[in-house]
Amino acid sequence: MNEQDAADRAVKKVFAILGVDIDKPESIEEFREDLRFGRKLRKAADHSMMAFVGTVVVGLCVAAWAGIGAKLISD
Repeated sequence: MNEQDAADRAVKKVFAILGVDIDKPESIEEFREDLRFGRKLRKAADHSMMAFVGTVVVGLCVAAWAGIGAKLISD
């Protein structure tokens, strides 16, 4: 067995562990779609986290403004 055969067997084994039959194009395409979905999910989570942080910052600013306003009115 040469190095190329060993590498091909190793790649085939790794993909088999991941549940992908590299001899079937539909199996490979399904795997690629799963990877694309994972990317979309990660990007959506990143955007959600930024929206959450932005909401918290705005909330803190509003609370600070309300506190300052209440202090000025009570004096």
